[in-house]
Amino acid sequence: MKKILVILSLASIFISTSCKKGGCIEHEKWACELIDINPNYYDPVCDCQGNTYQNEAVIQCIEVKTKYKKGKCK
Repeated sequence: MKKILVILSLASIFISTSCKKGGCIEHEKWACELIDINPNYYDPVCDCQGNTYQNEAVIQCIEVKTKYKKGKCK
């Protein structure tokens, strides 16, 4: 049981710092003219600089960034 807790703790540390260490994923660029950007829809994404954005549409179409990871920055 202790081994599982240690592994989960290490995994959470890795996940929370992976974006800052360059672990962002390059996503395919969206056709923004076809997307209804709704800033009230909250499904956070984290860019490689550690900034959290509302959702993928905001980071892709307003901030014009395609390297990010899903989830709130830690």
